[in-house]
Amino acid sequence: MTPNRVTLAAIALTLMTAAGVAAQDSGFGAGTPEMRYFRVESAVSEGRRGSRVEGYVYNTYDVHAIWVRLRVEAVDAAGRPLETRVAYVPLDVPPRGRAFFQAPVPAGTASARVSVLNFEWAPRGGGGM
Repeated sequence: MTPNRVTLAAIALTLMTAAGVAAQDSGFGAGTPEMRYFRVESAVSEGRRGSRVEGYVYNTYDVHAIWVRLRVEAVDAAGRPLETRVAYVPLDVPPRGRAFFQAPVPAGTASARVSVLNFEWAPRGGGGM
């Protein structure tokens, strides 16, 4: 093989490998269950008791999620983290549904990054005699 063909073959092999890895990352089973089965929408607001983040956790799966905990990272206007807290979703998140949550954040919070920290699936019924 000529040097040009070897170089082209190496480039082609590198591109095919990178495309395969990208396809695996975005394919079935990619990411943690917290990322695959949930979506969070939130906003920071001021209330009588101070700043808080509130919003909804959306369950995109077909099973009830119970004991859902959220990671709430308060961020100032410059994008610097102020504080990280754990907040609980007070209700179960129904299949293909949503549940409301709110959590206090420190003064000066411009926005918050909220993600599902952990959860459990509700046991499926069935059985009996």
